[in-house]
Amino acid sequence: MDGVKCKRCKENDATVKSRKEPFCNKCFIKFVSLKQRKLMMTDEFYRDHFKVLYGKDLVNDGISKIVLPFDYSSSSFSALDVLVSLLKEQRVQHRGRIGFKIELVTIFKNEKELESFKESWELLKISDVYGADVWSQLNAHFIDAESFFNDTDGLEQIVLHNEDFNSMGMDYVVPAESTQYKIESLLASCPNRNTRNDMWIFIVTHLVKKFTYQQQDSQIILWAHSMTKLADHIIGLIVKGRGAQIAASLDSGKFDHDYDDRFKNLYPLKNTLLSELDAYCIITGLDKYIVNYSVRRDLMIEQEEVDTKTNDPNKNVRLVKNMTINELARKYFDDIEGEYSNIIATVLRTGDKLKPPAIENKDCSKCSICLNTIYSNPSEWLRNIAINKGHPVETDEERELYKLWQESQVGIQTGKYLKLKEKTWSEGHEILLCYGCIINLNGINTREIIWPKHEEEELQSILSEYELSD
Repeated sequence: MDGVKCKRCKENDATVKSRKEPFCNKCFIKFVSLKQRKLMMTDEFYRDHFKVLYGKDLVNDGISKIVLPFDYSSSSFSALDVLVSLLKEQRVQHRGRIGFKIELVTIFKNEKELESFKESWELLKISDVYGADVWSQLNAHFIDAESFFNDTDGLEQIVLHNEDFNSMGMDYVVPAESTQYKIESLLASCPNRNTRNDMWIFIVTHLVKKFTYQQQDSQIILWAHSMTKLADHIIGLIVKGRGAQIAASLDSGKFDHDYDDRFKNLYPLKNTLLSELDAYCIITGLDKYIVNYSVRRDLMIEQEEVDTKTNDPNKNVRLVKNMTINELARKYFDDIEGEYSNIIATVLRTGDKLKPPAIENKDCSKCSICLNTIYSNPSEWLRNIAINKGHPVETDEERELYKLWQESQVGIQTGKYLKLKEKTWSEGHEILLCYGCIINLNGINTREIIWPKHEEEELQSILSEYELSD
């Protein structure tokens, strides 16, 4: 590939090859940037929040607040860089005026992870990547995941029936020896990485949206999800039995009804591959600030030459044991991004064309865990395809074996669950769950979960948040 010229400018040597087209650094940055900017100007609502307004068009003193969930990946750094470049252009073209400010929101699991994020952020601030005038337009917020259970008066214990798949709930009182229910306890109760991953996604999504809800004047969440991530999200939802949720999860046109129509969810990187965002960060030097993620150099021409020479048959081999559904989908998409990236685009285009199921009753119920719409009764459907009732104990041998089972760890745990179920069904209230959440809950040994009530009081409860400022 020595001496290959950029196909766009036809002047500079190509450094990146994406979608079978060679780019120089400058043209590739423009290529990625324009894809994001185009989707940021999708309609009048988004245009008015990103551009500089004058006169009668002014809203919130002309400065919008854009919430950017920031996980220190190549996607979030790429999205931030494009936003910063737009702010710089606005300052020059509008004599110091800008159209928006950026609120970066990072959710962290523990103090170690927080320190890694803060260290990366401070290194970026003292670097010469952005000018001093940019930092006044950026606010970095670090939210402890434990804030998910902040409102101890607004928690409920949801219990799934082991035979008919119905669920009931009771108000949960945090034990006296503990001041708060912990994320660690929730994730430890999950039987596998797939369920833990689902729960973590729910937690992060809710905390970001709750933060935006509390901002009052923020009307856009800019999710930095690449085309690759959204494609594995779509496949993951289908495999998990959540296919009916795809249309709503990708909808950027409507306000988020679950959060009082306060904001819209925008996905401006949905036409950009993850490998392209990795290459973008390598070219701009942002890759050195990435945390908990290793960028891939697959699109870099220098790497292509190395791969051709070594011809390593194990290049795309990764361990698949115990991978989550989303990780398996991501592995597949990562492996085909080079020659068959059109498949990823097709998955996303298909997802974008989907609409919510057509139903006569417009007032559908919501799942108490994931907040997604329930279009049909999943408990009834599961009862029709599953037999969960055991055979009664009849012989002396069976009674002896049953006694041994009762004294085992599984038997003791089952006994505790049956007592909890009996209490919940006598004192609790009905809880509605979607198919995916029923399956998750059924996999937990105790078939119960502690979860916040999604109500006004819970949304208004203060988040445990850190903000870095000079």
